[in-house]
Amino acid sequence: MKKIIAIALMLTLALSLFACSGDEPDVTETTSAQTTEQATIEPVKPVGNFTFTKENFPVVGGSLALKPFGQALTATVLGIPREGAIDPEIWEGSTTYKYQQFVDGEIELLLAYEPSEEAIEYAKEKGFEWEITAIGADALVFICSNRNPVQNLTMEQIKQIYSGEITNWKQVGGNDAEMAAYQRNRESGSHTLFDKLINLGDKLVEPPKEQQIGSMIGLLEAVADYDNSANALGYTVYYYLTNMESDKLASSKILWVDGIEPTNENISTGKYTLVNDFYVAIPKNLPEDAPARILYNWIISQQGKELLEQENYVAK
Repeated sequence: MKKIIAIALMLTLALSLFACSGDEPDVTETTSAQTTEQATIEPVKPVGNFTFTKENFPVVGGSLALKPFGQALTATVLGIPREGAIDPEIWEGSTTYKYQQFVDGEIELLLAYEPSEEAIEYAKEKGFEWEITAIGADALVFICSNRNPVQNLTMEQIKQIYSGEITNWKQVGGNDAEMAAYQRNRESGSHTLFDKLINLGDKLVEPPKEQQIGSMIGLLEAVADYDNSANALGYTVYYYLTNMESDKLASSKILWVDGIEPTNENISTGKYTLVNDFYVAIPKNLPEDAPARILYNWIISQQGKELLEQENYVAK
């Protein structure tokens, strides 16, 4: 079934990208396997007889948790294998850094989580404006060791932990053990989500240096693998943990918040409340025939939504 879905998606994209306005689509570049299925979705109308190639394909980069979508997008549009479809270096670094690269023209189409205040200010300083559309939603989740008996935290408890009012697990129904509450670096997308959704402002306690982590994988390793991990607490984004680093769930677990489990369904409906959008962006006022705009228009179409869902994201 997955193979059939993938084939149908490839043909649909081929029709949308190679079609001429008012003409029959040119599918001479498709494989015999692709032509076995007929597209049923109304294709996005491109400009002229435009064909994406490796040479004109926009530089796509962004937040690490959106890397699988960037990989699937590139492979699907160019009709190439996923392996080697993207340059992994363009996905390295904080979300704020990705926005800065976007402003500086190093990234032509950005797939990213919420921009930080630093990213917004950087764009203003450079006189740069972007065109941005929310394409999906993800959740901020809190994780601890699976040896920890605590299963749920309330929003109030989370605020009290990160403001320094709660310092021992026994205060939230756990063992008599001092908490090690890890935080991400300020430029990270997950910390931007934390600031927005938990909203402690100046009440956020400054963690010890060893509890401020510079990478998403570093935080997961601190909570899941550290010698004292039974006492650790951290946060990350749901998709990254459950789809990209799910092996960490062998030694750690996602905490419920206010009695609600974070799942794709609960994120989609808003039942789990620590949810925020992620985006696709291009420079403002790009011409309609610019490759980045053509790709942007496809991503925000029904076809783009289907590709997101195929990669197990919560699409809007």
